[in-house]
Amino acid sequence: MLRWRLILAAIAITLVLGLAWLDHFGPRPGMVMLPLAVVGAWMCAGELLGLYEKAAAKRKEMSIAEAKRDRTSSIPSRPLVYTATMFTVFAATAPMTLFYPDGGVSGRTGWIAWGIIGGLLLALMYEMRTYDGPDQPPGTIATRLARTMFAIAYAGGLMGFVVQLRIISGGVWHDDCRWGMLALLTTIATVKLNDTGAYVAGHAFGRHRMTPKLSPGKTWEGTMGGYLASIGGTMFFLGPVANWLGCDHEQTFAAWFTGALIYAVVVGTAGILGDLAISLLKRDAGVKDSSTWMPGFGGFLDLLDSLMLAAPVSYALWMGHVVGP
Repeated sequence: MLRWRLILAAIAITLVLGLAWLDHFGPRPGMVMLPLAVVGAWMCAGELLGLYEKAAAKRKEMSIAEAKRDRTSSIPSRPLVYTATMFTVFAATAPMTLFYPDGGVSGRTGWIAWGIIGGLLLALMYEMRTYDGPDQPPGTIATRLARTMFAIAYAGGLMGFVVQLRIISGGVWHDDCRWGMLALLTTIATVKLNDTGAYVAGHAFGRHRMTPKLSPGKTWEGTMGGYLASIGGTMFFLGPVANWLGCDHEQTFAAWFTGALIYAVVVGTAGILGDLAISLLKRDAGVKDSSTWMPGFGGFLDLLDSLMLAAPVSYALWMGHVVGP
């Protein structure tokens, strides 16, 4: 299992770095890496729906196929969730377009909100179109709407912030999105090094379980190791990597060090919470992994859970100039 984990990790790192290099020197920032976000959002949406289906089958003591056919199971429509998720991700790419007006009313992150609102309208129209009448159990539609919107906001909305990180630009950030590339790579490095550090330290020194019922493998010792790894990774990316990308700052060393430390701890914590959030849904569905097609990792949700929740937190810290110029 560890062998497969290392092999897939090497492939993923090579793919991300290769596309990042092409994107950095490409004609339009973000376009080369966009397919990764699209595929990630699509797969996460599908695996979330899979967890819903497994939980419904477990609750009603029937097969997954029977649960999907049972309208009282409140399982969202796959075509609806996929469509709304893609709409939200592509809405987040609006600032990439040539015709995007600087200083628009919606701002940049406002496009994510418009995408989610569009998903809500689609969900409401779908429920109106498929309404079975007053004979169905009370609360069926409300439950299905809540699950639909969670899937759209999680897979589409949070991935939208990953997209937005890449295109940070303008003003002190310059217009070539070099800071956006640094923001995206630093976010990925911080959360993934936190995961790796926690895994290694937990296996070597783990004694005290952090969340025995939710994620039995997590330990406090592993968590501390994860924080140390994320701090080291953050400072490496905000130092040597930033210099290589031409991202110059005017901060004193004390201000830079403090900002990097705060960033690593806060984003690392968000990543841990993102991991635990998906663990909660997996426990509810009675499964260990969100999927089984990636040996050593599980599915896309298992691979991206920490990044998804960390992305908006990271974006807020960059926009708040905790780190940056």
